[in-house]
Amino acid sequence: MTKENYIIFSSIDWSTNWQIHHQLAQSLSLNGNKVLFIENTGIRSINIHDSGRIKERIVNWKNSLHGYKNIDKNIVTFSPLLLPFPYSKVAVFINKIILINSLSRWIKAANFNSHIVISFLPTPVVLSTINYINPKLVIYYCANNFSKSSDSAKQVIPHENDFILNSDMVFVISRLLQERVSAISNDVYYFPPGVDFIKFKNILESDDSIPDDLSHIELPIIGYIGAISKVFDQELVLEIASQLPEFMFVLVGPKCTDTSVLEKASNILFVGAKPHNLIPNYIRSFKVAIIPYVCNDFTNGVFPSKLIEYLSMGVPVVATEIRELVELSNIYNNSYTIASNVNKFVDSIRVLSKENNSSLRNQRIEVAEDNSWDKRFKEILTTINKELKEDRDRYKNHDWKVRLNNIFSHNLKFKSGLLGLIFSFLVVFYTPLFWIMGGQLVVKDLPKRSDAIVVFSGDGEVSYQNSSYQKRALDAISLYSQGYADKIFLSSGREQTISGVKMIKLYLIDRGVHESSIYILDKYPNSTYQNVMMVKQSLDNENVSSILFLTSPYHSLRSMLTWSKNAPNIKVLIPEVVDSPSKIMQWSTSFKDVRVIFYEFIAIAHNWIMDRI
Repeated sequence: MTKENYIIFSSIDWSTNWQIHHQLAQSLSLNGNKVLFIENTGIRSINIHDSGRIKERIVNWKNSLHGYKNIDKNIVTFSPLLLPFPYSKVAVFINKIILINSLSRWIKAANFNSHIVISFLPTPVVLSTINYINPKLVIYYCANNFSKSSDSAKQVIPHENDFILNSDMVFVISRLLQERVSAISNDVYYFPPGVDFIKFKNILESDDSIPDDLSHIELPIIGYIGAISKVFDQELVLEIASQLPEFMFVLVGPKCTDTSVLEKASNILFVGAKPHNLIPNYIRSFKVAIIPYVCNDFTNGVFPSKLIEYLSMGVPVVATEIRELVELSNIYNNSYTIASNVNKFVDSIRVLSKENNSSLRNQRIEVAEDNSWDKRFKEILTTINKELKEDRDRYKNHDWKVRLNNIFSHNLKFKSGLLGLIFSFLVVFYTPLFWIMGGQLVVKDLPKRSDAIVVFSGDGEVSYQNSSYQKRALDAISLYSQGYADKIFLSSGREQTISGVKMIKLYLIDRGVHESSIYILDKYPNSTYQNVMMVKQSLDNENVSSILFLTSPYHSLRSMLTWSKNAPNIKVLIPEVVDSPSKIMQWSTSFKDVRVIFYEFIAIAHNWIMDRI
């Protein structure tokens, strides 16, 4: 079989508890393929709980060569240091430069050409990087329903759709994901996780030792293997444990969330994360194994690999009603039990803990063997090889460390420029700078009785797309209803597909403003200056000498200067509007606000040069 170079963009780090990402990388390596395993570059923005992961990433970087480190002779990991804002356009631009630059240099140093990419991450940074390095085959391994994992991760949806369309093949781990992806791609393959059956079988047949941290337990053990994360139903487990005091509940895995509720129970024991080669010894100590997942949109797209690990040791299993397990129950000959509520969970554990049926035990082991990772991996390789073209280049990985170090040593100028770019990004988007600058553009006068209200519904947006007419309508009706003016003039800065001024008029009429009090200027000038001149003519015709002027907040200063210069006979007041910037200092600014603020300062300078203000 042909040996290949593989680049895996992982959605987890190498140090994370053993998952399909590790299985795939290891199996590729054992089959003689070279693997670059790129650790998680982020599916959501960071929060306070990620401080440990950030520290670990920095430590990994320091303990490696520019982020690269050998795991074995065929696997190299890469721990990139990137800005943790996966959907910010500026951060994506910077991260793309960092990742492409580093990866291109390593590929050159390691002779890692003609590679195949398998990505577990569908983010814009990864897609841009893949397009740049030009692999001969791109596979998206959809192992999570990312958009349902957190509010921040919802932003991945359009990028994931693009990723699917740009991939040669898509592998999925569950039926739900298969349905969703098949609506976009015709090249979808169902490859759920499998178990390292030989390893589990060898321990089952030859090693009956009990882990030291379980040897003191006298009660029958109900066990769980895996991370204690937000998908772990702590309330369910606490209730089950309280109803089954005759059992000890042992949780084997890292704590990834607050577990203080569970820690109060006397018959719940945390033993922490364990190396994967020790997991079979723990499972064989269980009377019953459990999969107490919360049932939601995210977990319905999950295939718990722990199920096959439990079955490989012949242990009875009780699980909650997540979709994949419900659908596979019949296919797997009902080799595990689905419990729809606490009482059924408790009853099932009591019954299964007394089981002494060797045929049922053997049936579970047969199901696990049929879902061995070896079989799954052979199917994956067969599918990949069908897609590959003949006459592929062969490269050997030798002495990449020396050459990579030489390449990076001549890169001081690039690093300095990159650090400057990152510093500028943080200053612009994560300091009060643009909040302060924007504040200089906002005029806030106290409203007084005037002859008319004038509304500019479309100015103040860089693109001049009228997305704020609703806010101006609210402002206009508020001032009108308080008796500040009995006439309303509506104008727009640019022509829109759906007229904002007409929408405002309809809203005003609906709220009780008489149609005769509303004046629409249906011409569309090319600038604020032309708009002021056009409206001024209408105001003069109606003998209006004072107005309350409503526009987007950042557009108010330029508008005031334009009115003052070109309509000195009209007294203009600009009251505070509903979407005025916060008076409380803001330490972050959106990309849209930065664009608008920057644009307004440029526009003021331009109008000053043109003698319009």
